[in-house]
Amino acid sequence: MKRLWPQGPVYADDPVFKITTDSVLLAHFAGGGDFARCMDIGCGGGLLSVLLHARCPDAVFDSVDIRPDAARACRANYEANGIAGTVECVDARQYRAMGRPGSYDLVVCNPPYFYGGKPSPDADRAAARGDSLSPAQFSGAASYMLRRGGEFCLVHKPEFLTDIFAAMRLADIEPKRLRFVSHTAQSAPALVLIAGRRGGRPGLAAQGNLILTDENGEPTEELRQIYHMRKRT
Repeated sequence: MKRLWPQGPVYADDPVFKITTDSVLLAHFAGGGDFARCMDIGCGGGLLSVLLHARCPDAVFDSVDIRPDAARACRANYEANGIAGTVECVDARQYRAMGRPGSYDLVVCNPPYFYGGKPSPDADRAAARGDSLSPAQFSGAASYMLRRGGEFCLVHKPEFLTDIFAAMRLADIEPKRLRFVSHTAQSAPALVLIAGRRGGRPGLAAQGNLILTDENGEPTEELRQIYHMRKRT
């Protein structure tokens, strides 16, 4: 296991997918206030729970993933960091078998970005990426898990925003916060961070773009803070 930053939590990678910027950014974006119980849909090695636990150590974190190897890695990361909660090997499309319905303050998800396409020849990657979760499926699962007023946060690709917003509303989750992520100030957004509230009223707040690198190709100050990098000297 490696320490994510000095004096920070420890983490062992998912056997298939390594630490990715999208999960780190989602953990920073999600759950602005305190929360008591969180569900991670498609948890991989549990990185989102590890990062959120560092910020909210008294919360309970439950996670599900379709891959047994991912669930085992997530359990090991829970144990290493003293995280309270359960990790189950469950297909999130069968969400009525998951967790505690209507009891979560926060649901997070870093889903496959390209659903309905040609599956990967690698069985583990096909299970994790393939067409395993569409916007309708992860929105339905989140709505089932969330208490009324609870928050659903996810990261995705901007080109699927129409599908995502439509699916969230059909699942009684109102989009409330939106933030685009761009590699540079001049480049088009590569990712979008979305937060919705179950049973929320209409009203979407668009936050300023999150820029990853400056004009010199170096991490921006905001990204350095998110990654707990040392300050520039």
